[in-house]
Amino acid sequence: MHRPRLPHSHLYAWAVALVCTVPAAWAQEPPEEAPPNALWVNVGALTYHSNQSKGYNENNHGLGVEYQFRPDTSVMVGSFYNSVRRDTHYAAVNWQPIALNDWKLGLAVGVMNGYPAVKNGNYFVAVLPMVSYEGKRFGVNLSLIPNVAKIDGALVVQVKFRLF
Repeated sequence: MHRPRLPHSHLYAWAVALVCTVPAAWAQEPPEEAPPNALWVNVGALTYHSNQSKGYNENNHGLGVEYQFRPDTSVMVGSFYNSVRRDTHYAAVNWQPIALNDWKLGLAVGVMNGYPAVKNGNYFVAVLPMVSYEGKRFGVNLSLIPNVAKIDGALVVQVKFRLF
């Protein structure tokens, strides 16, 4: 049974509240050698699917946080409205041991739900390649979902903002 969805307006209210906090976070620049601890927030992701004929939702709005506790490791949790028009909740560890200036490369390993073609929408383990750009206040996570079983591949772009 699919639970009723809240109107999309609650997501936009969260996004507006978030945007109102960003200027305060930008008011003070972090020191040049900022500690590895950082808190990032995102409002979902945009996707581009390899199979464009299936009418996937490619504007996957939501809310997520990423806490970086080491230069190469962070934990991620959040929720978004997925490509098959269901709510997805996720939790993952993002390990990126390869760094080139502000770019990092590695893997995100975690659990997510909301995809009927995988375990009838229940939680499953996901391992995805992750490339990230992290500037002082703005970042992007890029991931590639491969074509596997009944899943069509996609490029995922997640914009994130650093709170501290």
